[in-house]
Amino acid sequence: MNTAFTKVFQCRLPIIGAPMAGVSGGLLAAQVCKAGALGFIAAGHFQDLSKLEAEIKLFIDIVERSSGADCNARPCIRPSIGFIGHSSLSSPKHWENYEYILEKYSPMAVQFFAPSIITRQDGTSNVDLAHKYGAKFIAQVGSVKHAKEAIQHKVDAIICQGSEAGGHGLRRELANSAMALSSQCKQLFQDIPILAAGAIVNGQHLASALCICDGAVIGTRLWASHESMGDKILQRELTKENSCDDVVKTAVFDQIENEFKDFRWPYPFDASGVLRNRTTDEWEGRTSEDLDGALQKTDLFHTYKTAINTHNPEIITVYAGEGVGQIARIDHAYDLILQMEREAIDTIKRLQVIIN
Repeated sequence: MNTAFTKVFQCRLPIIGAPMAGVSGGLLAAQVCKAGALGFIAAGHFQDLSKLEAEIKLFIDIVERSSGADCNARPCIRPSIGFIGHSSLSSPKHWENYEYILEKYSPMAVQFFAPSIITRQDGTSNVDLAHKYGAKFIAQVGSVKHAKEAIQHKVDAIICQGSEAGGHGLRRELANSAMALSSQCKQLFQDIPILAAGAIVNGQHLASALCICDGAVIGTRLWASHESMGDKILQRELTKENSCDDVVKTAVFDQIENEFKDFRWPYPFDASGVLRNRTTDEWEGRTSEDLDGALQKTDLFHTYKTAINTHNPEIITVYAGEGVGQIARIDHAYDLILQMEREAIDTIKRLQVIIN
């Protein structure tokens, strides 16, 4: 498959394995790359430098050993790393660590979101620093407004995250569908790769994305893989009898978790695509004042923290995009990517038959 994305990023397939915090480590990224896509390691909030380095070294070790006939990756694969913008560069020390990672490991690409563009007092940005060390920069956005800002900073690609995506993103009232946002951004910015993100879990979805842009980002489907680092109890929820009806974009969990987590998710990124459960059933649609009152005056706060310790999916966050209803089992990431490729090719061929 040849698109603007595969040409710029030197990979065989127009697929990115999303950098999901707590899920996407060196093993998952390496298996995605081995299949010919671009796998990302998640730096998350970028608070534990040694942990990130361990995952990068694991990635490098696997890739160096995976040069045999079963490897679909192009040569000279370097790690790619994803960062959460509002926390990863929140101090001068974080900027120093960011530059250290760029200089020491020479990543193929870095990706930022929430927000994607961070600027220092001297006017230099996270994009400038990435380019200084030869890394491509990918901005993940949820709106045309944020895409235009990213373009001004000369990013190398844009991920258009739709409201149907799992995990954190723009609040529902500010977000757009992945297809509408990707299509409009491709029309506006034809000179750089545009990728769609949100509810893409199979080759049919990939083929749909390729009709309007240059590739797709896979998140939830790769969480449901053997190589992911995610909580296995919560992971099993992804393979139950779900549908897109069972996913909601909500700010409820962030309002609760911002009470005790080290890094508060700021507006307008304090909303997540999650599986519905008892918490969303009770609080989604009610006012933030109601929820805040319950946190202060009832045992809701204690109950929620206890549920985290017991990994109770009926109460705590289970991140998932609207494509979760088409995930039936946990598979190996390498096999998932190759299956997605086959399905996309078959879908495109079938469309050619329809035209003829």
